[in-house]
Amino acid sequence: MAGGWNLSWVTPQLAVGGALPRGGAAALAAEHGVGAVIDVRAETCDDAHEMTLAGLRFLHLPTEDHAAVDQPMLDDGVRFARLAAAEGRRLLIHCEHGIGRSATVALCVMVDRGFQPLEALARAKNVRALVSPSPAQYEAWTAWLGRCAPQTEAPSFDAFKAIAYAHLQPTG
Repeated sequence: MAGGWNLSWVTPQLAVGGALPRGGAAALAAEHGVGAVIDVRAETCDDAHEMTLAGLRFLHLPTEDHAAVDQPMLDDGVRFARLAAAEGRRLLIHCEHGIGRSATVALCVMVDRGFQPLEALARAKNVRALVSPSPAQYEAWTAWLGRCAPQTEAPSFDAFKAIAYAHLQPTG
């Protein structure tokens, strides 16, 4: 958590987090230098007008909790992240709790930015222990890897779960 906000910086330019407080867009920009936001919730949505007034670029990728983010939306998210980076904007990707939906999109963005898949997952998990995409979200991520990052090898589910679900493993 960064300064009371439910977000974690996985890279200097990319954060993953949970729901933003209503009316918090200007403070988010001022306190964290965020210049773009992707909201991955279907159950609600940030106020796009508020985001615009705060000078933030905004993208909504409505996805049900625990569900896979669909491939066209993953593509849209990565394109949006590229544009934000090209404009020098720090990006926050969030859902309700910052566990699965936002992490899935962030993992795609991180691979697009040069991380190897398991390196991206480990970094996200180390910075934000909550990160643990569902099996459906894992499938969406590996499908995206197969389509958009064929030079990288998609991790097996066993390799994925050893990192993503490490918090569920018995501690000897």
